Amino acid sequence: MGMSQELYSCFDFRFASDIPLGELTPAADADSREIVTIRRGDVPETLEGASEPRYGLQARSDVALLVIPDVARYLISGGREIVVEASDRASECNLRLFLLGSALGILAYQRGLLPIHANAIVFGGAAYAFSGPSGAGKSTLAAHFARAGYELLCDDVCGLSPGAGGVPLAWPGLPRLKLWEDAARAFGHDTAALDRAIEGREKFHVPIGAAHGRRAVPLKRLYTLAPALEGEAGSVVRLTGGAAMAAVMANTYRDEYLAILGLTRWHFERAATMLRHVEVYAVTRAWGYDVFAEEAARLEAHVAGAA
Repeated sequence: MGMSQELYSCFDFRFASDIPLGELTPAADADSREIVTIRRGDVPETLEGASEPRYGLQARSDVALLVIPDVARYLISGGREIVVEASDRASECNLRLFLLGSALGILAYQRGLLPIHANAIVFGGAAYAFSGPSGAGKSTLAAHFARAGYELLCDDVCGLSPGAGGVPLAWPGLPRLKLWEDAARAFGHDTAALDRAIEGREKFHVPIGAAHGRRAVPLKRLYTLAPALEGEAGSVVRLTGGAAMAAVMANTYRDEYLAILGLTRWHFERAATMLRHVEVYAVTRAWGYDVFAEEAARLEAHVAGAA
């Protein structure tokens, strides 16, 4: 490991990176988890022996090449290394955006983690995850829970590993929220003092601090978020059987990569195992800041009722 590299904590490993990753928590001196290396270097334009790229991704065996035009090429190998070759036109902001997003998701798959497009809180010794597509209000809801005194485990990507008896364990992830400017200001943040999450867009990183001593927590519930239809009240409905399976599979992070990585069957089996231990609920909410506090409090009460 080069002298310029710093150790950062993430999921079930530590990053040793020569790219500064201020979004992550520095690893503790006593942390003994495996080290994954991030380094700048030469990355091929195509991956020899792999099929034609889809979604910018090629893969063979335990190596994957992710190409983000005008940003970077990321070579992810064996769940242990990411080599980054940046475009001359790339900003450091967008370089890290895809490094700690899509490339991290691929690395998680290589390590046998199931990444869910969700954030999670800790309550009563268990994790409660809130999933949904971009724009579903996951991070805004997480900001509400943080202000209410709950511990946030992760934002955007919740990495799950199988624990004893197949119980899924949710790992602490990126210790920040990505909030749009209006949401950040609504929670009392001065956006002039925050780092921009995406170059040229009014979305910002809001630090949430180190989570749960870097330990994994059993996942108890997964909530899927969606706006209620206009004029309809919000609801929280338990999903079972095929509906629950569909919810897990639809909210898996970068699910379009699964077939390319040869993980379609693995994905189904891991989701089925997860559902033997995790409750899934579909949540619809009235939309708008004028009703946000009421809707968030209703969901908070539902979580509290699980203890």
